Amino acid sequence: MRKYTALATVVAVSFLLAGCASTNEFDRISAGTVQTCADYVGGDEVNQISVSSDLSKAPKVDFPTPIKSAKVQSHVIVEGSGMKFTGNQLVSLEYVGYNGKTGAVFQTSKFDGSDSASEYLKPGGTPDFCKALGGVRAGSRVAVLYPPKFAHDSQGVAQLGIDKDASVIFIFDVKSVSLSRAVGDVQPAQAGFPSVSLTPAGAPGVTFNGDAAPTNFKVATLIKGRGATVKKGQTVIVNYTGVIWGTGVKFDSSWDADKKPVPFPLTDGQLIPGFIKALVGQSVGSQVIAVVPPADGYGSSENGTIPANSTLVFVVDILAIK
Repeated sequence: MRKYTALATVVAVSFLLAGCASTNEFDRISAGTVQTCADYVGGDEVNQISVSSDLSKAPKVDFPTPIKSAKVQSHVIVEGSGMKFTGNQLVSLEYVGYNGKTGAVFQTSKFDGSDSASEYLKPGGTPDFCKALGGVRAGSRVAVLYPPKFAHDSQGVAQLGIDKDASVIFIFDVKSVSLSRAVGDVQPAQAGFPSVSLTPAGAPGVTFNGDAAPTNFKVATLIKGRGATVKKGQTVIVNYTGVIWGTGVKFDSSWDADKKPVPFPLTDGQLIPGFIKALVGQSVGSQVIAVVPPADGYGSSENGTIPANSTLVFVVDILAIK
């Protein structure tokens, strides 16, 4: 569907990447989102971790060793005002990890934007980011104390010098948080488009009524989001499903179990023209359906499982502008 290089997730081991008032602009944008990660909990132990609050610099950290706790504990050092992490979202993080037994750093990003980690965070996993970051806003700096059970399943990480009984501390700067799905005002159905149904999680299904494929590009807004307007040249974070007109054969979907939201640069040559046309001018939080004729898709060329001269249908949730 596009020519692109996926964002790299900067991690050394799989377990790493496997903010104020109750009303703000981001709460308005995300109103209606179902929270799947309960809010983090604090504790006396995590409060023993001293962390500097200057977000323009890598954090300075001090804590007694060994430090332990019976549960995952978090302490927001600096509270941001951005989108709140509620689960099933793409999150960008700067991070430093410490061995809670020895005090040694075992991995870190540079805290300059050059190697931040971008990962889709959802309930479960080791470590469980729901327990660590639930309710935390973008723009925050957070100290997290993981007991051995929740950090590495009490197995240790030998290559990083982490023993089976060692807790793990992470300091996270939460740089950005996407929406989990389209959320906003449902729009009236428009004639000439296939119908769209959604699973409880928000994954779309497309049903055709037997009409001939349109010869011109068409786009309709299914859900009108409340966020910023998408402009050409920006990179957007989306969930999408693509099917072939008439047959309904799905050729790609970020909603599939082994996938996650995708960053797309809305730049000529990086995406098919129809995908760019479908998103430019839309607002974050929106869900759109686009009918893309061959001239705005892959033309007379086959592309993977897409036959030549195919008319394509995309249903896209616009989750963030990067």
